[in-house]
This record gives sequence, structure tokens and C-alpha cells, in this order.
Amino acid sequence: MGYIGRKLRQRRLLYSGSNVGLIVPIDHGLTVGPISGLQNMRDIGRWIGDDNISAVIAHKGMLERLVTQNLLHSSTGVILHLNGMPSMSKEADTKQMVTHVDAALRLGVDAVSVQVNFTANNYGHNLSLLGAVTDATHAAGLPLLTMLYDKVETTSSIEKIDRMHKLIRLVTEFGADSIKIGFPESMDLLGELISSHRDSIQIFFAGGEKMDEKRLQDWTLAAMQRGANGLCIGRNVFQHPEPSSILRALSEHIRQEHVRQVAPQPITMAA
Repeated sequence: MGYIGRKLRQRRLLYSGSNVGLIVPIDHGLTVGPISGLQNMRDIGRWIGDDNISAVIAHKGMLERLVTQNLLHSSTGVILHLNGMPSMSKEADTKQMVTHVDAALRLGVDAVSVQVNFTANNYGHNLSLLGAVTDATHAAGLPLLTMLYDKVETTSSIEKIDRMHKLIRLVTEFGADSIKIGFPESMDLLGELISSHRDSIQIFFAGGEKMDEKRLQDWTLAAMQRGANGLCIGRNVFQHPEPSSILRALSEHIRQEHVRQVAPQPITMAA
């Protein structure tokens, strides 16, 4: 029955009646402290209840504050982030568990997430973490979103994309339901990346560091046209001068492309 629970809860992270969504992580405070846009609950409260957000990702302390201050929209999916490491640490890329799936169940969230940054030296740690978390989430019927980052320096774009293919497959083999990855170096690689994995795992793209707004919209549209499931972006939302404005624009790209893909095709009668 755990599988059915995962699939039902997975729907709550997406726009109603679709397989796409716009997820906003606000887990940055554990890593980098009170950055712009997440300095206090007033800043967050200005936009966190926007209807264009399909789900949010937060650590348990922030989640408790969002709920007790009634800041979340009733239709917004909730994802509890399970691991982390402050950027001031010498091992900032080796994320440690800071809570567990039992806590997620007690909090009543719809899903959980973990971040794995692969360096040259932490494969063993990441594999152990992924194995333990996927076992626990499958048993509990909770979907798992894996934030996947490759921190290993490569000598060419071919090597870089090859490593990403292998890491996505690695996460898929463990049983994650969805992944968050960065945009590749060029749009030409988007189609290859998405088509190779979309049948096995839901793919959301990260915004990363602050990006030019038009560029972000262009990349979003390109990703959706090639079959991505949406975005999982933070800074480009909560550090935007008008978060509701960028949320609306990105949501339109995500929703409209979904409608275009599922619209019935006209029937052509043979002569």
C-alpha cells in the first residue's frame, strides 16, 4: 500500500489535474543563514501563499512557523527537507540527516526531500543516505524528491552531461520519485537529458543563482516543451522585486505547455 500512498501524495505537489508544478524551496536558511528574501516571516508571508506555487520545501522549524502563522495556501503541497550542512563547514557538500521520515509523518507533510552534492570523495556517504531514505519513504508511502548536484570538475561538456546521465540513473535506481537538477550548459542538451529519463522519474529544473528574468523564462519554456515536469526554484522567486509577478509568468509557461501537450490532436480523414 505504500506505493499507492506515494502516488496519491505526489499529486498534491503538482497543479490540480496535471503532471506539472512550480515548487519553491525555502530551505536555504540552514545552509547560508538569513539571506535576502528569507530574512524574516514578514518577507516570506508576502508571497508564500501565492496560488501559482504548487508546493514548498522547508525544514521542520520553518514549516511549523508557516503553519502556525497560517501563511500557506490550503492547496499548496508541503515537502519536508531532511538533510543539510551549513556552508561555513569544511564539508558543506556532504549533507547530513537533520530529521527523519517519522518526523515527516507526524508533521503531516505530503513528501520529503534530500539534497545530494556529489564530490570526488563522498559517494559512499551519498549512497548510504539515499538507500536509507528511499527505504523509509517507500515504507511510509511518502514521495521523495532528490536535489541532485554534481560538484566534480569536468574537462568537457560531453563528460559533464555523461556524468549527469549516470547520476540521474543512480537516483532512479534507488527509487526516488522526482529529481531537481540544474539546467545544462546549452538548450541543445535539454531534450537529450529529459527524454532519456522522464519515463522513469519526474524532472524539475532548478533556477540556481539569480538569473536574468527573460533568460529564466526562456529556459523554462524550453524545458517544458521538451517534457519537463516543471521548476523547483528559490532565489529567483523570493529575491525577485515582485515575487508574485515572476511566479505568475513562470506558472503560465508551465501550465500552458502542459495544456498544449495533452490537448487532443485533430483527426485527419484519409482521402
